[in-house]
Amino acid sequence: MVYHSIAEIFGALEAARSRLTSSVEGLGEGQEHFRPTPEHWSVADIMEHLAMAEASSVKLFAKLVERAEAEGRTRAEGDPFPPVSIAEQAERHRGQKFQAPDPLRPTGRVPLADSLASLHDSLERIRALRPRLERADCAAQFFPHPIFGPLNLYQWLLSTAAHEERHLAQIEALKAEMKG
Repeated sequence: MVYHSIAEIFGALEAARSRLTSSVEGLGEGQEHFRPTPEHWSVADIMEHLAMAEASSVKLFAKLVERAEAEGRTRAEGDPFPPVSIAEQAERHRGQKFQAPDPLRPTGRVPLADSLASLHDSLERIRALRPRLERADCAAQFFPHPIFGPLNLYQWLLSTAAHEERHLAQIEALKAEMKG
């Protein structure tokens, strides 16, 4: 999908978060920690990983906005928004299995509720950046993504939603296995 505004990008973020949260709310402790095999992550592990990844990403987002502002890259009201997508990058890596880097690997000791609280906090921090994202032109603010390669800030925001969607699919598969 191609996005044409910060509002559309935030819509994708909000929708992904809503689906993720709805999927895990109400799981019992046994369900939170269910692993079909010892090497598989549980729902709690996946959520811990997402919370760590997004806490790190929010710091990057703030730095990239600051860089755009420092460089004087602004958008006036009514300026066209550069179309943005990560469809090409996502398609290139569809179906691949990835290993999380060590700093983003779950410990298995974080309760699901704590990860949800952390994800709530990171989304609030992203929302707080929105007015600055509306004013700054961040199309030229690139940083290498560990899977997709160089992404601009708008693409990084979309990759956050895509990351949640990818793990939501894993959570749904785990829930289906729990039912037998």
